[in-house]
Amino acid sequence: MRDIRSFKFYVPVFFIVFFLAGCGTSKVAKQNEAIIEMQRPIVVESTGKDKRPDWTSQETFIENDQGFHFTGGYMGGVDYALTLRLAKAEATKNLLESIEIKARSEFSSAIHGRNRDDGDLGRYVTDAVAWTVENLRVRGIRQGMSYYEQIFDPVSQSFKYNSWVQLVISKPDYQKAKVDAAQRLLDKAAREQDKEAKEKAMELLEKLRQEV
Repeated sequence: MRDIRSFKFYVPVFFIVFFLAGCGTSKVAKQNEAIIEMQRPIVVESTGKDKRPDWTSQETFIENDQGFHFTGGYMGGVDYALTLRLAKAEATKNLLESIEIKARSEFSSAIHGRNRDDGDLGRYVTDAVAWTVENLRVRGIRQGMSYYEQIFDPVSQSFKYNSWVQLVISKPDYQKAKVDAAQRLLDKAAREQDKEAKEKAMELLEKLRQEV
């Protein structure tokens, strides 16, 4: 009987202690949340809207009916102009890398066909890709949307800048860049008297002109 009474006494005590411990844990969690909230950067000024537009968090390369869109961003800059330039540089890097991959795939398919092991024609693919990228860098890249925000960082007690830039290449401009590259490819093959490469370049040029 004595053991049973002791057990009856300890049970409610256990639940009281557990309840108090739970309350303590909940209180600590709320305090941590409050600290995190106090340390969260505060947007002081931004471009037009109250929150960042969706395109700033989308993939760095998107293709749609309007063309090719390349996004780059930079966060935590100390100067607005510098932050904007760094965001544009990031977008340009994404653009050049993506266009090079896309153009290489298309030229390789057109020049090699199913014979992917033909190393001699590989140098023509490399040249065509380089010329396409060069053509687009000279003309064809335009700036689309941009967004910036000035924030106050409670931790460092300083103002910082975040910026995003989107660059755009229209499909007609991309196609024209490939046509010009194919023409240079044909000229090179003719100068080098490379009959096979010349035939491939002529076929490619004719196909691209029909697509323009």
